[in-house]
Amino acid sequence: MKAWEQALHAGRYSQRRLDVPEEMQDMKLIGVLGGTSWPSTIPPYRMLNEEVQRRLGPHHSARIALYSVDYAEIRASFSGDASRIPALLLAEIRTLLSFSPDCWMIANNTLHKFHAEIAHLIPPDPPMMHAITLVREHLLSRRVGRVLLLGTRFTMEDGYYHEPLEAAGIEVVIPEEPDREHIGAIQTRLADGEMDAAFAPYFADLIKRAAANGCEAVIAGCSELPLVITQDISTIPLIDPLQLQCMACIDFALTP
Repeated sequence: MKAWEQALHAGRYSQRRLDVPEEMQDMKLIGVLGGTSWPSTIPPYRMLNEEVQRRLGPHHSARIALYSVDYAEIRASFSGDASRIPALLLAEIRTLLSFSPDCWMIANNTLHKFHAEIAHLIPPDPPMMHAITLVREHLLSRRVGRVLLLGTRFTMEDGYYHEPLEAAGIEVVIPEEPDREHIGAIQTRLADGEMDAAFAPYFADLIKRAAANGCEAVIAGCSELPLVITQDISTIPLIDPLQLQCMACIDFALTP
């Protein structure tokens, strides 16, 4: 038996390290359900690692179990038989949870609609960092009363995002029909990995018009939208649900 094998069997190698501070030894495992779409899965991986490095110092990175699903069947069901989505999503969540994360997140806004339908089938532990709940808490903490919601056509029109916010006293505004159609077309291209220089100016103008209409913040309620909508082009605060989820996961992962 080689020396490293002897050390492993003797318990000398473990997750715990005696040469690092206590708070760094017990970093919890974060589960991420990604691939929905693949371009929008890259930012949360980056955000999780950058935040851990910011808090713990150089060379540190987050402990992540990233499960990237094949999103084609679920995505096709949005325009077909959407009743199939809860079962498809549940199967993917169960695969992610089989990796035994200490907390987890869905790196997709629209799938939170269907998560609500299967939540009773998912154990409450480990906790899920819920995008809409985090957005609501963020807006309330900043006393935002009127917000622009951008996302897929489904997210903007369905009501699953509106209702928790409106129940908390936050008015939700969505773009007019021509803009909703255009945003949907842009989102599809972003999800396929395409980028166009015209995207950012379009969103900058859309947000500027919403701000003039009394909106105090804008929610990038689709995981592809932050690929093109940044605070630099927005005249009002930009709320990125993915970022809120990542920060909540890191808070949990680094809490003893």
